[in-house]
Amino acid sequence: MVLPGSGDDPLRDRLIAAALRVFARKGFEGTRILDIVREAGLSTGAVYGRFRSKTDLLREAVVRGSRHTGRSDMPSLRRVADLISQGGQVTTGPLTDEEAVRLEAFVVARRDPEVAAALGEAQSTFRRRVQPLVDAAIADGTVAPDLDAEAVLYLVRTIQLGLLLQRGAGTRAPDPAAWRSLIQRIVSSFGDPAAAALEATAAHPDVHSDTPNRSVPT
Repeated sequence: MVLPGSGDDPLRDRLIAAALRVFARKGFEGTRILDIVREAGLSTGAVYGRFRSKTDLLREAVVRGSRHTGRSDMPSLRRVADLISQGGQVTTGPLTDEEAVRLEAFVVARRDPEVAAALGEAQSTFRRRVQPLVDAAIADGTVAPDLDAEAVLYLVRTIQLGLLLQRGAGTRAPDPAAWRSLIQRIVSSFGDPAAAALEATAAHPDVHSDTPNRSVPT
């Protein structure tokens, strides 16, 4: 996997990609700089000439991974509701390297301010990326005007992280259909009732139209 980078320093990009793979396999505490060097096929001098520490490598892996994750999916999303539905899907199978490193970073961030800052930067990147969806949601009533959009997005990230944690731990997921039904109900609760009524009227004008006028005998 090649992470997006500046392209000015291909060895730096190789080290970050290698670090991501090793962190995913061994975890942060179980990884040594030498492991990353061997994975990248480089020398230790290549690391210390570009990164201050193992923590610095983890930070870069988290930030660059956040720029890569979901990028290909964004064009297909049109509403915050789509973001929630997609992010709230129950999936099975092992975590990808990026997913595993993301979980690892949350654990390390509890005691490392630099990694915590990297997660904050990753979340800021996510926030900028979804701004068009937020604007559309406010305009079309997908998110009611009395709801805080930031709170909704925080819930989205919390659901995504929780699902990632459950899958990483191998916890058995609920019935997929039942879970989808729950997520759909949550998404529906965000909407503006007035906008929903207008949408229903437009979709079924005969059902929602007034009773036709009857001719009155003269």
